[in-house]
Amino acid sequence: MTDSAQLPRLTYFDFPGRGEAVRDALRIGHVAFEDVRVSAATFRELRAAGKLPTDTLPMLELPDGTRIGQSNTLLRWAGAQAGLTPTDPVEALEVESLLDCIEDYGARLSVSIRVEDEAVRASLRSALAASWLPHFYELLDRRLRDGEAWLAAGRLTVADLKAVHLLDKLINGSLTGLPTDALVAFPRVVAWRARVHDERRLRLGE
Repeated sequence: MTDSAQLPRLTYFDFPGRGEAVRDALRIGHVAFEDVRVSAATFRELRAAGKLPTDTLPMLELPDGTRIGQSNTLLRWAGAQAGLTPTDPVEALEVESLLDCIEDYGARLSVSIRVEDEAVRASLRSALAASWLPHFYELLDRRLRDGEAWLAAGRLTVADLKAVHLLDKLINGSLTGLPTDALVAFPRVVAWRARVHDERRLRLGE
């Protein structure tokens, strides 16, 4: 049995969010890690105690005690550990660019989740549904237009994992004001989403 003290520790909430792609990458790559899931109250306690290097989750704690924040940073690390980041410099650059681009879209969504005023939230969601999110779907569609099965490098990478988890959140009906049928006009994206989930389940043994 592996001593958990000798494993990297990934701390995040007990829902997909920005942490699930990191979890997926490590599990797909058979990289042993401690999966720590915390409540919102525990998150606030960690932040107040100065235990989060960027005041955010997810956070990675290495066996030597080093703590690192920021989801894209952790996803790049996990991808490198798991073989889900290309070694070719150009392909790796494409994946890096996609991660940052996807994060931009996710950040817009996060603003609408955190705001407490219902009228402001409704206005933000309306703007997202009308223009910002269709741009995201079009971006994914362009990456798949020439018969590509994956977003980059001709295989599953951390870019696919990050994108699919954001996409799931956008269309699963949990966010009022965002249509669940937004992908009707993007059959290539629908097929890609199914492909990513099939590959995830296969590799995770689900």
